[in-house]
Amino acid sequence: MEKRFFTVAEVRELLPTLKKLVGQVIETTERLEQQREVVEKFAEASANDSGGPEGAVYLEGLALMRNHLGQIQETGCIVKSLEDGLIDFSHLKDGREVYLCWKFGEEDILFWHEVDEGFQGRMPLVEE
Repeated sequence: MEKRFFTVAEVRELLPTLKKLVGQVIETTERLEQQREVVEKFAEASANDSGGPEGAVYLEGLALMRNHLGQIQETGCIVKSLEDGLIDFSHLKDGREVYLCWKFGEEDILFWHEVDEGFQGRMPLVEE
């Protein structure tokens, strides 16, 4: 897949969809983490046991997670941290590649950082 470079306007257009999807990923992750312990206990009891109904629910959650992640990745953005809901978008600034940076819970795209820096290197976005 060819690398996509986003404008600030394109990111803003995507944010409502990403907010929903990332929220669902975070919620599903939390639910899966709770279910994982139960499923592991059942699986330990029998090598051939998938955890009964709990195992089926867990597998459905994994499938849902995969679906949400696929939808997020189809946009061309870069998922940096599912746990934090951190997403980067390749962007051209003064002829060089940088990342526009968004974190779940932020209302708008407000920050950018150099490609070799991370979340700690975020700087306020000043629209060009």
